[in-house]
Amino acid sequence: MGFATGFTGGVTLTLSLAYLSVLAHQRSREEQGRSLRSQALAIQSLIDPIPQPLPPTRSEVAAAKRAEAFEVAKDRWNEEVENAVKWVQHTDWDEVREGLEDRIGALWDRAFGESIEDSASKAKSEVQSMSKKTKGEVESAAGKIASKAKGAFEKAKAEGEDFEAKVKDNALQARLVAWREAQKAENEARQKASEAQGAVASALEKGKEKANEVVGKVKSAVGLSGAGAGAAPGTVALPTSNPVAKALDQRFEKVGSDKRTVAEVLKERYTSMDKRDNTVLRGL
Repeated sequence: MGFATGFTGGVTLTLSLAYLSVLAHQRSREEQGRSLRSQALAIQSLIDPIPQPLPPTRSEVAAAKRAEAFEVAKDRWNEEVENAVKWVQHTDWDEVREGLEDRIGALWDRAFGESIEDSASKAKSEVQSMSKKTKGEVESAAGKIASKAKGAFEKAKAEGEDFEAKVKDNALQARLVAWREAQKAENEARQKASEAQGAVASALEKGKEKANEVVGKVKSAVGLSGAGAGAAPGTVALPTSNPVAKALDQRFEKVGSDKRTVAEVLKERYTSMDKRDNTVLRGL
């Protein structure tokens, strides 16, 4: 502990002496610099003296005068404001009010020949009489307005009931008219539907007749009739072995149920093209 304390004290003392020596050296150098600068300035003033400043120009003189006048105006304004504030602070306003009341009373007496109190009492009595009269008029007007309002309310109520009844009647009439129109539209729709069904049936009948007629024409064109009847007059009968006639017979004649077995059908289906009978329609 003694060694640490002694070592710390020695270091502190050494550093303090070093700092003080450096600070003293710095102060001496600064003092030497100031003295050198003053000596150099003195020598320069002896060799090359500093010139005198130029006289002020007219603009500078005018600006100085304006600044001086502005400062004077500001001082006067501040003085006036200060005096006004002092007057407001030191004035007895109760005394001012009493003086004004006395002057107004004197002027009132000179103008109307009576004091303000008498005028006030007369005005008060007139105001009371006017208020009573106005109150009576207001009450009578209120009664009239109430009676008129009651009559108007009853009238409006009766008109409202009449209007409600009219609205109900109109609603019933509208519902009746709508029901009639709906019945009429339904009847018309049914009639049109029946007409459309009749037209469709007639069109189907006509189409069926037309188809039968076309079939007959085709048969007559190839020399066939019914179930193998003779040819029509003026036409050349084709032999029954004609492929076209046979195909038309298969197409337009209703054939009975197929009596072939499964093996026969498969055999016919898988027969080669050159061995098939091409006069028989496929898929019949």
